[in-house]
Amino acid sequence: MNTVPVSDVSDDIRLHVHGLQELPAISPMASLLLNVIGDERTTIPQLADIIRQDASLTGRIIGLANSAYFAQRAPVTSVEDAIFKALGLRLTQNMALGIALSGPFSSNVACAAFDVRGFWLKAVLTASLCRSLCACIKAFPAPDQDTAYLAGLLHEFGLLPLVYLLPEQMDSLFRERAREPETRMHLLLKRELGVDHHTVGAWLAGNWQLPPAIVEVIAHHADPVYEGEQASLVHLVHFASLWVDGYLRDGVWDRVPGEVDWMQTQLFDSLCVREVLQQQHVRFDSLEALSRVLAGDEC
Repeated sequence: MNTVPVSDVSDDIRLHVHGLQELPAISPMASLLLNVIGDERTTIPQLADIIRQDASLTGRIIGLANSAYFAQRAPVTSVEDAIFKALGLRLTQNMALGIALSGPFSSNVACAAFDVRGFWLKAVLTASLCRSLCACIKAFPAPDQDTAYLAGLLHEFGLLPLVYLLPEQMDSLFRERAREPETRMHLLLKRELGVDHHTVGAWLAGNWQLPPAIVEVIAHHADPVYEGEQASLVHLVHFASLWVDGYLRDGVWDRVPGEVDWMQTQLFDSLCVREVLQQQHVRFDSLEALSRVLAGDEC
């Protein structure tokens, strides 16, 4: 695949994303899953029937159910059992959608510095933390836990089309960030490419008709002063993403990111937050195992 010259990259990325030029179309499986996301009438057999249409997705869902995170006493061998005994209906929908949306970008990508395992590890940690922190939010109504999980899982989705479109440029930028791990990726991309993965991800998510709340999170979760309709959800993901970045750097769990200190009093119950962060630390190994399945390392 030809790469886009850096000099014209912002306009070209906008053209590619809005016109879906050089980008794969949303997969039929992802479209089917989007049709049932949030539909209270969806049943376990109906969701299982959808997932079974894709052998790879079936294997990943069963692999997730058998991961250390869910600690099943007996091996799970069917999609129905994976949903009923381990994942639950909503978590299965979210996990399956994340896998299906990322699938078109997972092959023929010449970007050696892109850490697929690291991408999914941060996604899983952020998603898990977002769901748990919903109980700590003082604002009413608090974000729905399932929506919060999906928002955390997909909040950096825009990295995937950038890696797909610009493998050489992104390879260089990932290597630069590895030398400066505290540099926020969206700032580095904005400086070098004129556009960041939040904007690109929101363009694509909108075109693929993801739920509006998810599109809003992808676009704005790095903005600490966002005041739109999805403020609680956006700031929840902002907090979780920053905490995960710091935790993955040094393993310190009981530190609130400096950029969001003000949120601890305005949005969260601080004692509840501390308990949730400690739980996240304790569950890290099992969450890491879960992320390996999502990355396709284990099924």
